[in-house]
Amino acid sequence: MRTIFRRRGPKAVPATEPRLVSACYAPHSALYLAPDGQVNACCTTGFSAGSVTGPARQSLREIWEGASLDAQRSALEAGRFDFGCQECELAEATGGRRAALSYHFDRFADGAPYGFPQLVDFALSNRCNLQCVMCNGGLSSSIRAKRDRLPPLPAAYDDRFFDELEEFLPHLQRVQFKGGEPFLARENRRIWDRLIDLRLTPEVTLTTNATIFNDNVERYVRELKMYPIISVDGMAAETLESIRVGVVAEKLWTNIDHFQRLVESFGRSMTLSFCLMTVNWREALPFLVETERRGVGCNVIFVNQPSRFDLLQLPHHELVEIHQELAALPTAFRTPEPDRAWRELLARVSSQIERPVELVVRSPPPGRLDPAQQVRLRSSLVEAHGIVPLALEVEDGSIAEVDAPAWATWLKHGDWIGRSLEALESLVDREVGALSVQSMEPEVPGVDLIALLIDTAEGRRALRVHLYFDEATGNQRAFLVEVDPTGDPATATPQSS
Repeated sequence: MRTIFRRRGPKAVPATEPRLVSACYAPHSALYLAPDGQVNACCTTGFSAGSVTGPARQSLREIWEGASLDAQRSALEAGRFDFGCQECELAEATGGRRAALSYHFDRFADGAPYGFPQLVDFALSNRCNLQCVMCNGGLSSSIRAKRDRLPPLPAAYDDRFFDELEEFLPHLQRVQFKGGEPFLARENRRIWDRLIDLRLTPEVTLTTNATIFNDNVERYVRELKMYPIISVDGMAAETLESIRVGVVAEKLWTNIDHFQRLVESFGRSMTLSFCLMTVNWREALPFLVETERRGVGCNVIFVNQPSRFDLLQLPHHELVEIHQELAALPTAFRTPEPDRAWRELLARVSSQIERPVELVVRSPPPGRLDPAQQVRLRSSLVEAHGIVPLALEVEDGSIAEVDAPAWATWLKHGDWIGRSLEALESLVDREVGALSVQSMEPEVPGVDLIALLIDTAEGRRALRVHLYFDEATGNQRAFLVEVDPTGDPATATPQSS
């Protein structure tokens, strides 16, 4: 695929070229910036485009023009969702194009790929005052502290990042702010102040839990003409408060009234959003009725994680009963938006009953690293964990070389040569201890990260495996480091390099 980029100007492809066709235009037009400094094309993809923090830090420009996003673009242009896009693949299979997040990027199809992102989705902090049951510590500081009992996430966005953002801001058609709770994040206020100072007027949307409404909130909403998207996941107070832990239902609805009056005072509207789950599906219709009464937008989101809240993955007979109960409810919508949302909800449940689809996440193949990148990766692991990693090289499907430091003796690596990686798992499980394997969010672009937990006779031990391909030879390589089973670096004796 030929991708053309220019440093200036809104588009990177001349208008005379044929319109690009892609299963999704997110990687061609957008960036999502997560609380930990990871950068993706959107908020649902599991594929990392890069990072603006840590030892593998890249500039925003390097990420936008980098190989990772280009690979994801190429896959989607070929109609493949295997670069972390399975959630949209499932949504389209069960509910059609409009049910998938990819639908919302179709607006950017003409002229894609662009020389600059047209949309940036800012989730720069996980600061949040709620502990919603379907959320996690990566997106809520309250969950991270109280449920996960982990220290706060380090701030990922420094002055250098905001300096790099300067060249992107004037080209943005739309900016979105998520969290955490956006009104609690200092990083967001820094961007809002800059947009005001530069007199820039992109569309500004903000997903908020609406627990905060004060003079400062009112000023930013008014000056930037924000479009609030307010999360409401239950109509009965007990349902709402049991899902959005920490919210007070009466206060929430009072603040929703404040937000609605405010945005309507400058000619805008807002949306109420409902996360549809196994615990609140009976309240979806009353929610849509309320949005129509208020004359605001509505958004129904099917939750798929954690799996216990995934309505569509309930046993077949339960889903049939739910659909029958919902379909029997009397409806008399006067406006098209809630009526369409209700019909789409029923159609998606019906589709899953008739043609069940399971969400299967397939990891893309590891990337290729040149010698300098491999040296940087090894150095970063030594710095982060205080030990020299065990290094493997796989040639023609079998382990050809093992370079093992002293800390790794307990792994009994003397018999690894000649084994495939799949056979190695069985060998470790048999010779060292019961083994469990789990994929993790990549820390370095192009490097797969896998967690291994091994229950040895002496107790549980944990490894992190960093997989990639050697650009020069094409061979697969891996670095292994030991960490504390809780995820913290192990206090192993540092080895010389």
